Amino acid sequence: MAKVVSTVAVSPRNSVSFWTEAVSDTFVDLDCKAGDGRESIDGEITVQTLASLDLARVRASAQSVHRTPAAIDASTDDYYLVGIQTEGSCLVTQGGRSAALHDGGFALYDTTRPYSLLLTGHFEQLVLRLPRIALERHLPEAARLTALAVNADPGAARLLVNTVQFLANDIDVLPSDVSLSVSQGVEHLIVAGLGGLARCVPDAQRVSRRKLVQAHILENLGDESLSIKSIARELHLSPSSIHRAFAADGETVMGWVWQQRLNRIRETLLTGSYDGTLTDLSLSWGFSDPAHFSRAFRQRYGHAPSQLLRPIAESPFTPPSTQ
Repeated sequence: MAKVVSTVAVSPRNSVSFWTEAVSDTFVDLDCKAGDGRESIDGEITVQTLASLDLARVRASAQSVHRTPAAIDASTDDYYLVGIQTEGSCLVTQGGRSAALHDGGFALYDTTRPYSLLLTGHFEQLVLRLPRIALERHLPEAARLTALAVNADPGAARLLVNTVQFLANDIDVLPSDVSLSVSQGVEHLIVAGLGGLARCVPDAQRVSRRKLVQAHILENLGDESLSIKSIARELHLSPSSIHRAFAADGETVMGWVWQQRLNRIRETLLTGSYDGTLTDLSLSWGFSDPAHFSRAFRQRYGHAPSQLLRPIAESPFTPPSTQ
């Protein structure tokens, strides 16, 4: 049974707040603003569910829609949205990239990172909401394919648009025992439509993401709680995209963190001026277990950290080459 929400009985003065709440209930927490110089929003949302997919038909007047960092921080939602533009136009922006949608074109956007939609004039959009795990199971690189326009040319993209339009009109006629199979078929069409984009995304994006993560790590290197989860939360990235940014170079994220911490400790010891304990030094750089630190140091540099812990008056220790 479809759920329909409309502004038809809402006063213009209250329409924007009403619409914002309706859109947020349907998708994720969003901030909506009236567009084209208007102070109100007229619109209707029809929502239907097909197994793991939620399908919404949105018809409304001009507006901008924003997924803000504050809303993300306050939310546990973990979805991808696929917006198909069937009337009017939409500019999707996420991760420093924008995609213009019209005439059945569609794009993917990630609800765990900030994004915005600029919808001009009266428009209609068909929006699919699916769990992150459902899409990344078939398309692991999905996070780097957001805000890329897919035109509804012949092929998988056109088939997806036609299928979603049919479902929007006739989903109620589907027997319940085939709903799961149909929803999985739609997921496969999304993957087919987006899959070809993976070859078009420059490797520079991965390099840029890696540099962003590395900068954050270095700023918080002494924080014992630094983790993939905390990095993802602070930078509004998915954990999988962070892992991939390092895996392409044969590294793990936390391996890189430990390497930087060990380097900082070694540099401190090599000055010959440190007169504290190794335990205090390792704790100050985020190692919670002194024994683990000592083992990691010996494994990396081939000697114990205590060999660098020298009184100031003694000659500095010349460590073995790490080359």
